[in-house]
Amino acid sequence: MLSTLRRHFSIFLSDGFSLLAFTSLTAPLRIANEVLGYQAYSWDIVGQLGASVRTSCGLCLPVDCDIEAARNAKPYDRTRFLVLLPGDRRGPFPARLISWAREALSRGVSVAGIGRGALMLAEHGFLDGRRCAVHWSVFGLSVENFPDVVFSRAFYEIDGLLHTCAGEAASFDLMLEIIKQDFGQDLRDSINDVALQGRVRSRADRQAMALHMRLERISSPLLPVVKLMEETVADPLNLDELVASSGISRRHLERLFQQHLGMSPQRYYRQLRIERAHALLENSMIPIIDVAMASGFVSQSHFAKVYKGFMGCTPQETRTGRRRDGGSLDGFRERALAMSAAA
Repeated sequence: MLSTLRRHFSIFLSDGFSLLAFTSLTAPLRIANEVLGYQAYSWDIVGQLGASVRTSCGLCLPVDCDIEAARNAKPYDRTRFLVLLPGDRRGPFPARLISWAREALSRGVSVAGIGRGALMLAEHGFLDGRRCAVHWSVFGLSVENFPDVVFSRAFYEIDGLLHTCAGEAASFDLMLEIIKQDFGQDLRDSINDVALQGRVRSRADRQAMALHMRLERISSPLLPVVKLMEETVADPLNLDELVASSGISRRHLERLFQQHLGMSPQRYYRQLRIERAHALLENSMIPIIDVAMASGFVSQSHFAKVYKGFMGCTPQETRTGRRRDGGSLDGFRERALAMSAAA
């Protein structure tokens, strides 16, 4: 491997992109340049229109060029990398971006989908028969929508020229792996030390929801029950069946749910189903009756009533984006996952 290797990253951003994911992408490259003593890595910011893009937290970031200019700016070779970090979940993917990604791959250029960028690659058939890492919050939805893709809860996956990442801070892990492939483990470890990242996470590591981590730490008998609930969202079990699977009494199970989650098993189960429904409404265009069925509800009217009770708005209002104040998934998810408060 030549010590004078230089690699360029074209990073596509669109409004609503994660600032954490972006800085986690670029920080390892900057540190690598400092450690190596020369500019081994460079990058430019690409926008759809070549103006500026707004982060999910409201900050504006100027872009260096638009898609067409970026396509023509540098030669296609193995030292180039196309990174897709789109934002707004409701906006369509630009046709020019899809075309650019196809052209890049056909010419041997690596393409990385970060967060929603990974779902973009899946949606347009790039990942059929390939491994893909997605965030745990959309894992079930992704498996359902793209059956030809091999989804995982790894922090990142590399399958040939295609790289995918769960987004957010996991972008750092993907970049460390790319740098390791370019310059070896010593440089990777040096970057990790400078960034105070602690243990290097490999592809073999798996994402874990905060709830799962908390239950595992206290060795709670709730963990297999919660996992069973997650696996049977579309065809919910009754409480007696959950009790039978847990090996503990009904009263003890109810007491554990109240102690660690602050709610009954039935309410938590229903909450999981509403989370699934919310994800389907926001990230797909399947009919609302099918959303209801996929979330374990036998009728659309019953689903609408329960959904509004949790979300403060109807399924149709979520689908069209007309949510009223309080209609946020984060509100009730936070109550379910804030385990530290229940400790």
